[in-house]
Amino acid sequence: MIALGLSILAVYRVSRMLTQDGEDGPFDLLAKWREWIGQKTWIGRGFHCFYCVSFWAALVCSLWLCIWGVTDWRLLPVLWFGLSAGAIIIFKVVQ
Repeated sequence: MIALGLSILAVYRVSRMLTQDGEDGPFDLLAKWREWIGQKTWIGRGFHCFYCVSFWAALVCSLWLCIWGVTDWRLLPVLWFGLSAGAIIIFKVVQ
């Protein structure tokens, strides 16, 4: 249960850090990365969307939980969508 809660927080933090303008990171690395990626292509627009980034970050996190045996592989789709939904709920509440 603790691993799931921490995973939701991790997905939220990574997604917010990569997509939000106020999160510039050390030496403004994240700001420079967002500027470099741009918004002209569908990939660039996706990297500026919290919902899109949380979807893919949740996949990575859910795969990690399955690989390390925290949960069963059969729960991967449910875990994937649940982690993304948890991060989105936090995003909506905080905003």
